[in-house]
Amino acid sequence: MADRKGKNYFFDFQIFANAIFYADICMVGRQNAGRRMKFHSFILFFLLFALLPDLYFSLVLLRGSWWTALLLLPTAAELVCLPLIGTGRKYMDAVRVFSYLTFIFSLPKFLFCLFHILLHHAAGADGIVADLVPYIVGGGVSLLFSVMIFFVTTHLRVKSSELPLKGLPAGFDGVRVCHLSDFHLGSFPRSGEYIRRIVSKVEELEADLILFSGDLVNFETGETVPHLQALSRIKAPLGVISIRGNHDYLLHGPHKGESREREAEKLLEIERQLGWKVLLNSNTIIERNGDRIAVAGVENISSNPFFPKTGGDLKKALEGLPEDIFKILLSHDPTHWRSEVIPSSDIALTLSGHTHGLKVKMAGLHPSSWRLRESGGIYREGDKVLNVSEGLGSAFAFRLGGFPKIDIFTLRRIL
Repeated sequence: MADRKGKNYFFDFQIFANAIFYADICMVGRQNAGRRMKFHSFILFFLLFALLPDLYFSLVLLRGSWWTALLLLPTAAELVCLPLIGTGRKYMDAVRVFSYLTFIFSLPKFLFCLFHILLHHAAGADGIVADLVPYIVGGGVSLLFSVMIFFVTTHLRVKSSELPLKGLPAGFDGVRVCHLSDFHLGSFPRSGEYIRRIVSKVEELEADLILFSGDLVNFETGETVPHLQALSRIKAPLGVISIRGNHDYLLHGPHKGESREREAEKLLEIERQLGWKVLLNSNTIIERNGDRIAVAGVENISSNPFFPKTGGDLKKALEGLPEDIFKILLSHDPTHWRSEVIPSSDIALTLSGHTHGLKVKMAGLHPSSWRLRESGGIYREGDKVLNVSEGLGSAFAFRLGGFPKIDIFTLRRIL
């Protein structure tokens, strides 16, 4: 059973994102859908959330008032971002600015206009309530996203727990493991203050072993450059071990073909230069106090049919390991745990990320659980354990799944 008592969920923004993704695939085809999806989606967001509301304000509500010029400023800035996104120049910076503008200004304007039309034109309502509701809705949404961007996204938390594991060798009883996931470095300003804060917190935790379950960047290798000095401080006595997440193949950014492959290889080399051991369908043995455990890592494996195949191979990742050795697996997408790890392996502990928490707590429904049973926290099936990190960043300029988290476990032996 999942260790998540008393948690209720109403809406999962991932459902909305997936709907856009699938609709765009239908328009442009699955080949190169990742890159095309983003640019087409940005155009769709611009037309729907920025241009249409501005036309309504200009032609219906304000009719040439000087306020119109102020309302048009965010739209003009978004328009500047579009060619940068489309051509791949300053891609991540343009995406971040476009996201800020869309969710702080354009979407609230769209909702203001929508409620104004519904109340004043469709329903024929009149009076102070009908006048105030559009302002309350638009202003509330703008405030909500402002809080998520400037507070929630960087309000770092540490989740500490003891993790009892059957079969853990005595020499590893009491080992402290730090689980990191989903940096998404391009989502944050180049100043790097937030990344330095993460690294300082990791240093304070004094973990014996650090495991990173993927998604170092969003779209480009260059996202790492402002943060390399800080990331180089991530060290542990038993090592830092990492895998690729779906974003680390750079499938969703401006590069394609051989250029993308070169950039993805460059990203791998950067991680290695940081001193991280990158597992690509491979494994490594860790020794402590005369005992040994194995850490294996797979290329990204997902049950989502719309994710491109990246060559993930669990059997290959476990090759050469003694059958009775205690095993930890790094697998970015938690759907892999239920689809293959549970039925086809003796892996005791799996660490994943990818979901960013996938929850907004509002009522008694959790739509994401219809397609994703494990979205954040610790889950158990018999002697097998999965931890899904809620991550440190997001592919957008803000998080939709709650506060960023560092997980720190003290492993405990169960006979």
